[in-house]
Amino acid sequence: RFKIDASYLSPNVNMAARLEAATKQFRTPLLLSEDFFDGLSKPARKRCRIIDKVTVKGSIQPMGLYTCDIIDYPEQFGVPEYDENGNRKAFDFDGEAMEHIQA
Repeated sequence: RFKIDASYLSPNVNMAARLEAATKQFRTPLLLSEDFFDGLSKPARKRCRIIDKVTVKGSIQPMGLYTCDIIDYPEQFGVPEYDENGNRKAFDFDGEAMEHIQA
C-alpha cells in the first residue's frame, strides 16, 4: 500500500476556507483570489471587480480580492440540462459557458 502526501494541498485549502469566511465580511456570495482571477479569460475578467487588497495570515505580500458580477449572464447559463430520460447531460466543454471561463 502507498500513502499519498497531500500536504501540498494545505495552502490551497486554507486559502479557500479564508475566502469563504471573508464573503460575510465583504457581503458578497463569491470571492476570488488574485491568482484565480489572473487565470480567467478576458471575457470572464470583465465580469469581475476588485473589492480589496489584503495580506493574509502567513504571507507578507498583499493579494487582490475580486468578486464576479454575473447578474447579466443569460438566464440558462450554467443550468444543468437533462435528456428525455431525465438523466443529466454532460457539461458541454465547447459550449457558451466556456467562453466565459477559459483562458
